[in-house]
Amino acid sequence: MDEWHVGDPEDWGDHVGVPDIAYMGYLQDDGENNEYEVPPHISKSNKLRDEAWKLRENGRYNDALIKINEALEYSSDWRSYNIKAIIIEDMNNYNGALYYYDQALKLYNSQVVKDNKARLLERMAEKCISTNDYPKALEHINQALKLTDNENNRNGFLRTKSDILQLMDRPREAYICNKLANKQFNHVDEFEKQSKILKDTADTLICISGRKFYGNCAPTVEGSIVKLIKEPENEHDSDAIRVEFNQKTAGYVANSPHTKISEAKSASEIKNMFENCTKARILFVFMEDYLVAKLI
Repeated sequence: MDEWHVGDPEDWGDHVGVPDIAYMGYLQDDGENNEYEVPPHISKSNKLRDEAWKLRENGRYNDALIKINEALEYSSDWRSYNIKAIIIEDMNNYNGALYYYDQALKLYNSQVVKDNKARLLERMAEKCISTNDYPKALEHINQALKLTDNENNRNGFLRTKSDILQLMDRPREAYICNKLANKQFNHVDEFEKQSKILKDTADTLICISGRKFYGNCAPTVEGSIVKLIKEPENEHDSDAIRVEFNQKTAGYVANSPHTKISEAKSASEIKNMFENCTKARILFVFMEDYLVAKLI
């Protein structure tokens, strides 16, 4: 069994494997299923690697890089490549750090290195967001999600992905990522159920907008009936169709791509489908925002 080294699995210490007690002993099998403690053997490469880590912790990145390169001259060990990647990442050389994480993974498929690489990819995604390169940001965060098996990391990556998808005008995918990150799986199930209805229905659908301006009195219970009344004299929109519930204005039929879903018709699209007024039946609230109804 290997001794402990800087960069070993997380349960040995912090996120890069540094223990609270330096140079812990390790257990070794004596061949008869009896384990006994033996002192760690500290090779020249290990000593140099640990010195590099201490320099890195003190913010002396250039000195740390020199020291870890010396360690690699003695032994091309995956732990040393992992530490080198961390140091280079600290120096904001993300592509260089990515290269050395990959070098470490070629030598050993360490989950610690995968998690370190995943966190770097998130940082790279955030940098791409700042330069409006959203497709590249999405590529980075998707790679990060494939690498990590840490739940906290994964949830954070999903939130970042949700932000990216919103910026790319992909709100439905963003919604799913956000709900998964917050473990709101019931919302995901409801979304998928409603999405199937929207895809398969032959009904004429509408969205009711402006509800908050009318006291949120529009009914959200499935099956509730509302009245639709044309307002050709409306000073803001001659195609306006008012939504009435219990003889009170509850909102308007959405007439903008920003206030309706793609499956719904706008007020302008349905205005010639009836004379002065008609009725609609409430179906559901989609994505906690869009009140969807169908003409009856």
